[in-house]
Amino acid sequence: MDRAADPSALAIGELVGPHGLRGVVKVQLYNRDSDALKPGLRVELRRDQARAVFYTVLSVESVTSKGQARVLLQGVGDRDVAEALRGAVLWVARADLPPLSADEFYLADVIGLPVLRHHAGEEQSLGEVTSYISNGAQDLFEVAWTSPAGARHTWLLPVLPQFIEDLGSDALRVRLPLGMLPEPLELEDAP
Repeated sequence: MDRAADPSALAIGELVGPHGLRGVVKVQLYNRDSDALKPGLRVELRRDQARAVFYTVLSVESVTSKGQARVLLQGVGDRDVAEALRGAVLWVARADLPPLSADEFYLADVIGLPVLRHHAGEEQSLGEVTSYISNGAQDLFEVAWTSPAGARHTWLLPVLPQFIEDLGSDALRVRLPLGMLPEPLELEDAP
């Protein structure tokens, strides 16, 4: 049934096609090590942010070599129905996700936060996190920064412990080596 999407849910993967003839779908997980999918879990499939179709997970088989899971959803009984779901994004309610360790966070929770660093005795704005991507080896935040002259620059911040100083509800504070910032910000570092 098509209903309003849960605004607190997090996307954990995309349906990339059917597996076999009995309705099993292949889910490409955004976090290849995720163990969020479990039998009995209620999930949302979305093709847009506002509307969702809800399903219950009946079975899950991990395919760790591909970062995928083969999932049987209640009501998806054959290959044609599974094929029709290709391209849908799979969302899970935040309350149904495994608990986080003290040093973990959800990438989605950082979108919209300002990125700050200590520079010359004060906090310097380096932009705002607009999205995240993965290059297969690591996750990256896309950060947009607008210069005082109005030029917009986009740069990528690797989501690695050596670059993240602190993550609070108000900002992402970072420490970065030379060469990671847009040229106008790097020039501010020049002696």
